[in-house]
Amino acid sequence: MSFPATLLGWHDFYMIAGAASASLVGLLFVGLSLHLRIVVTRPEVKGLARVTLTGFTVTLLVALFVVIPSGNDPTSIGWDLVGIGGAGLLINARNIVSGIRSEYRTLRLPHLLLRFGLSVASVLAVVAVGGQFVGGDFHRGFGFLAGVVIFMLLTSLRNSWDLLVTVGAAIQSPARS
Repeated sequence: MSFPATLLGWHDFYMIAGAASASLVGLLFVGLSLHLRIVVTRPEVKGLARVTLTGFTVTLLVALFVVIPSGNDPTSIGWDLVGIGGAGLLINARNIVSGIRSEYRTLRLPHLLLRFGLSVASVLAVVAVGGQFVGGDFHRGFGFLAGVVIFMLLTSLRNSWDLLVTVGAAIQSPARS
């Protein structure tokens, strides 16, 4: 199957993934704004919020670059994915370091490391799939990219839940902080 035909076959999936990601970003902002004081005063909470936002943003950008109607070829999409993933890694690095170094823990360190680790793994996977596209294996690349997008959405969704529940619990029992 040709690249344009394969791309067309994935169009609806990426439209849905992009719409879901954009919607979840809005809900994340609303949810975090309810307890903004905790979010801005706790580096690990702020770091996880930024990492989660980055996951949703990377998902949205992947979807947008895949559905751009003209000029798409496997190599250009591949380099787009490498760039998006690389930027996501750079953005996450500072947030992860400050979150791990936080003196006060609203989130337990092992739990935080798991959330950060899954987020970094999903962004690294975007870079790896980008390399697959650059190498010309777009059939397998689309299949892997779909899995990565689903994983990234689920990871970011789980991070959002952890943020809302943990921050809500910290408000209810300030002695934990």
